[in-house]
Amino acid sequence: MDKRILENLRVKKAITDGYFNLLKQYQNDQISISMITKQAGVSRMAYYRNFESKNDIIQHFLEMVFEEIKSQLSEECQFWSREYGNVFLNVMKKYREQFLLLDEAGFIGMVQTMFNDANIELAGDVKFDAVERYHLYFASGATLNGTMEWFRNDCKESLEEFYRVMLDFLASNIT
Repeated sequence: MDKRILENLRVKKAITDGYFNLLKQYQNDQISISMITKQAGVSRMAYYRNFESKNDIIQHFLEMVFEEIKSQLSEECQFWSREYGNVFLNVMKKYREQFLLLDEAGFIGMVQTMFNDANIELAGDVKFDAVERYHLYFASGATLNGTMEWFRNDCKESLEEFYRVMLDFLASNIT
């Protein structure tokens, strides 16, 4: 891979990590671009070459998580299959701390939008009329709310147990 691309990815990761480290200590509106660049060890020019705002950092993080989920799914993976649930929950759990910070900072709406978009994309060729499409949104909301509550409870249940409960709920309520 081109050195410039690798450096750009490194800078984006440093900025994203720096932002989340600051979010542990400060409210979002208290975090300045200067604080982020200092925490990340990058220049303001490097910041503005990659992001226009703090929301762009969050959007980048969410896109990165979704791409990580997609990259781990096999071509044959069925939407809401055991493979899908295992990959989805393992990746989400890997970023548990960041998702809890986003929730605490009031960005759960951005996370929900990512969930909705991801579920629509991952559902693939499923044809929905206007009414049936709402099922996907209900499932997406229930999944995010359940996952966030699991995170808040320190993931006390195993991933397998939590996924079984989630599937049982969706199967009984989203038909």
